[in-house]
Amino acid sequence: MLSNLPRAVIQPFIVIRTVLTIGLIRIASSLPFLQDMIKKYNERHFLVPHENFWPSWCSWDMLTTTLNIELSELKKTARVGLAAPNCKLVSTEGQKCRVLDFMKGNRPLNDFTKVVQDFGDVADFLVIYIREAHPSDGWSWNNNVEIAQHKCLKERCQAAEILKSSGCPAPIMVDTMEDEADKAYGALPERLFIVQQGKIVYEGGMGPYHYDLTEVRRWLEKWKNEN
Repeated sequence: MLSNLPRAVIQPFIVIRTVLTIGLIRIASSLPFLQDMIKKYNERHFLVPHENFWPSWCSWDMLTTTLNIELSELKKTARVGLAAPNCKLVSTEGQKCRVLDFMKGNRPLNDFTKVVQDFGDVADFLVIYIREAHPSDGWSWNNNVEIAQHKCLKERCQAAEILKSSGCPAPIMVDTMEDEADKAYGALPERLFIVQQGKIVYEGGMGPYHYDLTEVRRWLEKWKNEN
C-alpha cells in the first residue's frame, strides 16, 4: 500500500495529484452541461444547498485545505487491526481525559451520533470536536456558523458548546490544541471509527464523500446479532 512507502516519496505525488484534481474539477465546473451534475453530487454529500459552497468551490482556500487533508491521511497512525491511539482530550468544562476512557468492557466504541438510539444498548459513542473544517477565516461557506479557526483551547471548547446545544446524544470531547486526535486518526473534516478492546476494527473513509453511516450500521448490526 502507498501508506507503507516513505513519506518523502509519496508526498510529491499527493501534491501533484491534488493540484491536478482540483484544477480539472475547476475546468469541469465552468462547463454549463457539467455544472448541475457537480452541484447535485456535492449537495448529496455536503447536505447543504449549492449556493452555500459554490462561491468558494475550487478556490485557493479549498485547494490548500484539501491538500492538507490528503497529507494527513498519509501521516495518521490509526489503522484497522492496530492499537487505537489513546489521544489526550478535554471536556468543555476543562477536565482532561483520553479516547479509550469511554470504552466499557468489550463494547465497541464509535465516534458518531446518528445511530446512538439504535445501538446504545451494545455500543458506546463518542464525538471528538477537532479544528474547524470551514472556518470563517479560511475555506468558508455561505450561511455557515461563523467560527474562526480556534486560537486557544478556550475558543475550541466554546465552539464545541455550540454542537452540544444542538442536542447531540453522545458525549462530546475536545481535541487538544496540538491536534493530537485529529492527526492520529486523520479526522479532518470528519471520519468514523469503531474501536474494540483497544484496537481499531473499522476505519471509515475521509468525509464527506466517504463518510458512510450505512457501513457502520451494518457492522454494528452484525456484531449485535453475534453477541
